[in-house]
Amino acid sequence: MQHHTQATLVLYNGVIFTADKQNTLCQAMAVRDDRILFTGTSDQAANYIGPETTVMDLGGKMVLPGLIDSHIHPPGLSLSQLYEVQLTGKHSISEYVAAVEEFYHTRPGLKAIYGRGWSWADLEGEEAVLGPRKEYLDNITNNIPIILRSSDGHTLWVNSKALQMNGITAATVSPHGGEIIRHQETGELWGTLKESAMRLLPLAEYTPGQYEEAMRLFQEKMHSFGITGILSFSSMVVDALFQSLQKMEEEESLHLRVSGALAFHPHEDLAYQWERFHGLRQKYQSPLLQIRTAKFFADGVVEGGTSCLCQPYSPALGKGGSYCGEFLWDKDKLNDAFLAATGQGIQIHVHSTGDQATANVLDALEYVQHHGESAHCHHTITHLQLVRPQDITRFRDLSVIASVQPYWHCKGPGWWEDVDFRFLGQRANQEFPLGSFFHHDVVVASSSDYIATLVPNPFVAMQIGVTRNLPDGRAYGVDNITDIDDPRYLLNPKERATIIEMIRSFTINNAYALFLDHETGSLETGKKADFIVIDQNVLAIDPLAIGQTKVLMTFFGGKLVYSR
Repeated sequence: MQHHTQATLVLYNGVIFTADKQNTLCQAMAVRDDRILFTGTSDQAANYIGPETTVMDLGGKMVLPGLIDSHIHPPGLSLSQLYEVQLTGKHSISEYVAAVEEFYHTRPGLKAIYGRGWSWADLEGEEAVLGPRKEYLDNITNNIPIILRSSDGHTLWVNSKALQMNGITAATVSPHGGEIIRHQETGELWGTLKESAMRLLPLAEYTPGQYEEAMRLFQEKMHSFGITGILSFSSMVVDALFQSLQKMEEEESLHLRVSGALAFHPHEDLAYQWERFHGLRQKYQSPLLQIRTAKFFADGVVEGGTSCLCQPYSPALGKGGSYCGEFLWDKDKLNDAFLAATGQGIQIHVHSTGDQATANVLDALEYVQHHGESAHCHHTITHLQLVRPQDITRFRDLSVIASVQPYWHCKGPGWWEDVDFRFLGQRANQEFPLGSFFHHDVVVASSSDYIATLVPNPFVAMQIGVTRNLPDGRAYGVDNITDIDDPRYLLNPKERATIIEMIRSFTINNAYALFLDHETGSLETGKKADFIVIDQNVLAIDPLAIGQTKVLMTFFGGKLVYSR
């Protein structure tokens, strides 16, 4: 008679999607401590039940591997919700101003006001191109600086005090890759700074205790969405953020697998940046924390007119008929930086929204492949708003991961027509390829880019990936759609993916992107028991209902860390 190891937890009578190579479905799973012991039938699972085993009847509910977000900015909205003015959910200049004014008058003694969330889609006239004027904020106060980041994170709206305190005048030269916006006729400062020009102003500063409080709230939010692993992007505060995570890990209260990335800037000394990277990489090496990714910005964003395109922007941008945006790196310098990264086993993760930028980045990665060591670095390009058709197969041929944010892959009311179509014209109908990557066997890693995406619910992203249509009209103040082919918000249905492809993009593909696929990302014997229980079988429901899926329980390393 065969002896079976006693499990600490057995789940049976369910629909368990393992995300293994065969996309196996089974009924039951056995867990021993933090590892998966068995997957198979309910009858077979009974062999692993002993007197100390916790047994759970799933009652037909579905189990998936723990979800992973491979491009996210912790602590997300947690810090801003605790300590900054909230512009998210406001939809006009007057509402923004009212929120800042209330924040200022109810918090005496402030040394500065920070906030985030104003949207380009809410602006009109000159401001739809230049951003909101500083005078709105000057009328609130010029005693302290006001610094407000746009919802996409690529533009600051500030008052005159913020400019003055940081020595920015009408004569200040815009840094390479950025722009200090000026009145088009008078040359006076407008009150907005784009891309690298934002770095002329200081970031908000928080104490270690404040970071820790925010990270605990962030972790709770992740678990409520079934997320058990992340790739973290946090610009200049990586060390402060990881110190709070390290403390949580020491206290055994960290229940996320966290990979970190550090941004590299084209016009700063690369030797210093590599030194800083290696210092942090060495400092944070533990079972749950690691830093092994270097992030590069190839261009900006379409709404700011800073994406690097193959063909010029529409005249509505106001930049002239030949303006295509700017590629932020000297190509030779980028080649050298990529070679240095690959030679040291460091993952390259590149922000690229424009088709010309992505073509240039692929050129640099191809250069590395021909001139560097053959390292398995899982290099990645993210966002991919416009991509030339001929470059899709280059991702596969160069083994480059396509990092996508499916939350944006529909014609969002109040955005697509007012921003994307306005600046791109008919090209906007072909933006955000998805199905093409899957069809050409490219590894697709899905993510939220939270807080650019306000609610990082992976099931909403899965629904949009499958439908390429509006997920929830209420969030936009419009009616829900009832037909997957409703043309009002449908974005290039040829780019639809399957639900299995979408699940894999949030599980095993993301685990691969984070170098964790040997440990997690699928429910297979020997792997970590990171998994979630959800309330409906997403493989067998109306695609328009996928986004309504509720996470009932989240398990991390075999322990229940969230229950609805």
